[in-house]
Amino acid sequence: MQRLKPVKFLSASLLVVSAMLSIHAVAADTPNATEIVAASDRARGGGLNGVQWTIDITGQDSNGPIDKRTYVVRASGDDSLAQATYPPREAGSRLLQNGRSMWFGKATLTKPVSISTRQKMVGPASNGDIASTNYAKDYDATILRTESVNGEDAYVINLVAKSKFVTYDRIVYYVSVARHVPLKAEFYTVSGKLFKTAQFEIGNKLDIDGSTQPFVSKMSIQDTIDRSNYSVLQYSDVKTRKYAADTFTLDALNRP
Repeated sequence: MQRLKPVKFLSASLLVVSAMLSIHAVAADTPNATEIVAASDRARGGGLNGVQWTIDITGQDSNGPIDKRTYVVRASGDDSLAQATYPPREAGSRLLQNGRSMWFGKATLTKPVSISTRQKMVGPASNGDIASTNYAKDYDATILRTESVNGEDAYVINLVAKSKFVTYDRIVYYVSVARHVPLKAEFYTVSGKLFKTAQFEIGNKLDIDGSTQPFVSKMSIQDTIDRSNYSVLQYSDVKTRKYAADTFTLDALNRP
């Protein structure tokens, strides 16, 4: 009978090893929420080293239709610079975003003006909506579930702001399982109130080192409190570019 004891010990050891391997296998199959969000950021210019696009913003508020605004946006890494080209009275004004900080500038100002990313631009669209997106760095991400969005499987990801200086306090973000691009978003206040939603279309593409990077072509933002209040952001002329070292600096913001 004593000769069977090593066999029992070996069997127990095998069970422990088997359980550990199963745990590692499950962990390996579990999607990483932050990595998924980082991939979706790239479809909106975040984390890409040198990209440019044109954005046309139209919309409506409680007073009726709002005049179109057009910006040329340059982005690299965590930084972006949006320069107005239309309407003529706004041409040359710029919005610079360095990480979570944003400034307004133009040639007629003696120094840049610090502004909020939350300030409204056109309808419910905010300053932060026209800049490149870095949700992976600005928010803590947790996958809640998966569900279908317009017939496409999507991760439903809860994003909670890491600081009060980001554009939104909380976002429920729907990211394509297959493509890792944003499909829709719900924006909430600190108190948990839903105040606007967004739908995304991914119709642009970038060629980066021989690989195709999907890029947003349209973002439609709807105010959930006043249904007549909405914004439509159209993205075009998306391309890669190389920038001078001082492109995204405060010193360059008010240059002619």
